[in-house]
Amino acid sequence: MDKIIISSSFGHEIMAVAIAKSMNLPVIIIPNKDNKEDFDKESENIFAKMAPFYSRIERISFEEKEEMTTEGWDVIRELKESRFDASLWDKMATSKLTPSFEGLRRYRQLEGKKNVLFVPQKLQSDGECGVTAAQQSLNPQVLSFMKGTANLVLGKHFHKVNDLATVEALAKEFDLYVPGMNDENPEVFGIRGVAHAEYFNMYRSLAASVGIAGTHTWILLALFPEIPQIILFNKNGVENWKDVEAAYQKAGYRIFCIGFDESTDMAELSKEIEETYKKLF
Repeated sequence: MDKIIISSSFGHEIMAVAIAKSMNLPVIIIPNKDNKEDFDKESENIFAKMAPFYSRIERISFEEKEEMTTEGWDVIRELKESRFDASLWDKMATSKLTPSFEGLRRYRQLEGKKNVLFVPQKLQSDGECGVTAAQQSLNPQVLSFMKGTANLVLGKHFHKVNDLATVEALAKEFDLYVPGMNDENPEVFGIRGVAHAEYFNMYRSLAASVGIAGTHTWILLALFPEIPQIILFNKNGVENWKDVEAAYQKAGYRIFCIGFDESTDMAELSKEIEETYKKLF
């Protein structure tokens, strides 16, 4: 199998593209659509969002779908079906996606500051990783020790109408910079559905990241592995995050993965995260 398949444009697709780059393989887009019009439209949408990551992402015709689905390597499906080869994390950790930053949106209010990405919850999830958004989330108070330690930047996807009150309350409590909320870059508010490249300079400005595993996690691992991360994950999900941690630490990066589930003592978890947080700087 000499081509890696992607069918969408979220976090696991970024992972798949990073693995493709590490193995010098092309990526082909095969949307989960059953007619030519929808297939072509979705293919263009995925290409627009993913092309900035890697120069070897290709679209195919609807007529090629069946053949390419059979011939291509669906590494994301292998991950979701617990058939993933852990050695791929080592390949990914020793490679890096290197997109152009020329002409991309800037975040001037973040420049010159100690910025830390902050993602205590998931308000939206595709539900394909074995756990719901609620199960992947923590009570933000678990991360209350972070208040005042840095310029905290909210990195989670949210619905800009339905989730607005939740986001506003969280921003007020933790004094968060929320991309697009105030007078800078209002077009990026909400994150969900916005082209990933619109945030590249925001990510590039970070000193560290602490949060629930999500799309931001994969962007940081793939493009900016040198930015220290604490990746928080529900132990019942499909990824083995401790394998990711081992691969990236072996490659020399400060990537720490801390798991939790319904039986976790949240006070102890908070202490563990706080102690690990001190290692990021």
